[in-house]
Amino acid sequence: MKKLNKILLKTTLLSLIYLSAVFAESKNELSIGIASGNGVMENVKGMHTAVTGNPGTNIKGLVLDDDSLNAIYSISIDYNKHINKNLYLNSGISFSRYYTVDTAITFDGGYNSDFPNIHFRGLNLELGPSYRFDKISNFTPYIGLNASTFLGFQSDTNYAVNSGLYGVDGPETFVKCFGMTPNLGFFINSGFFKGYGFSIENLILECDNEHNRSMTEGYEADFNILQYRIDYRIPF
Repeated sequence: MKKLNKILLKTTLLSLIYLSAVFAESKNELSIGIASGNGVMENVKGMHTAVTGNPGTNIKGLVLDDDSLNAIYSISIDYNKHINKNLYLNSGISFSRYYTVDTAITFDGGYNSDFPNIHFRGLNLELGPSYRFDKISNFTPYIGLNASTFLGFQSDTNYAVNSGLYGVDGPETFVKCFGMTPNLGFFINSGFFKGYGFSIENLILECDNEHNRSMTEGYEADFNILQYRIDYRIPF
């Protein structure tokens, strides 16, 4: 398997170099990138049974004492369609993995509880305009705004009522998020590193997810993640 992976990697790299040379004068592009970053998971709330300071079964809000939500990686493929001189339409898909840290939570009313880390994995789908400024020396800066969707799964949902440890294993839960992703970046337009670029993007998502531990009827949360992406553009 490792040998096959190496062959596939070499084939992909050679194809990228070939396509870059053949289509050097074209307007439309494919872009392949990888990113990581960090952010927060906040405004978490869902149906929950009684806790100290917040009696009854109702919609309870909670705050993670450490609300970090980090991007392990995000691997993307984007298509940039040329519209006019400076305007492009960007559409992209990426496979991403995010995780929270092992922390504690504070419920509305002041009750505290442990909150083991959780992991998310899934697909980001994006679509929106991208505006390219005039070249500055060897660089082309751009700015964009995408409508974004994250669809995936959350691990470590165990409620531990019957067996096992709270927050360890358990059935995966479906995650769906909608929002927007403003981005700012540049790419190199000539020389040895032609086609390579760097961007900063801010995923701003509202999520409506299925069960999570003691929130057995689902929960809502906001994701706000700042990602740093390196990519390579292939004109065609």
